[in-house]
Amino acid sequence: MDRGHHTRSAHPVRPLRTRILSALLAGAIAIAINTALLAAADVIPLVTARGGLLKLLTVYVGPAFSKSGMGAGWAALGLPAPGSTPFQLGFHVVVGLAMALLYGMALEPLLPGKPWWKGLLYAAAVWVANAFVILPWLGEGIAGSRNLGLAGMAYFAAAHTVFFVLLAVLFARFNRLRS
Repeated sequence: MDRGHHTRSAHPVRPLRTRILSALLAGAIAIAINTALLAAADVIPLVTARGGLLKLLTVYVGPAFSKSGMGAGWAALGLPAPGSTPFQLGFHVVVGLAMALLYGMALEPLLPGKPWWKGLLYAAAVWVANAFVILPWLGEGIAGSRNLGLAGMAYFAAAHTVFFVLLAVLFARFNRLRS
């Protein structure tokens, strides 16, 4: 073999790094589009289910966070309060990126089918958890039915599904390009 000629095998692919970068990039794009879709609902105006996980954490973890003194430290640093728009947006983005990493690192290899189908399966699993566990636990009923109309529930489900399908399709593309 000519030592001056570098082949693809001379530079080993780092699959873990590739999967992480692909997941983060796909997740960033998907969460940006999801956020824009949810913001568009506010313009219509259409109330959709949002922030269920943050509300759940606020109710069940918030008091312990405050008692520990971490809340005072958070405030002393001038960081946004959990009820503020910047905090809620930041939480939304962080959770979206975490879900992207979970998908790219663990779920994607396990799920059957093409990327769009994998995204639909992931969307369905998360939607079921939100609709039948998180929202009812918060007293909002199945899929938020106590506070939302059918249009709000459907719009949220659509925006939610767009995130997961787009995540899966983009992850497949970016992961393939980086290999």
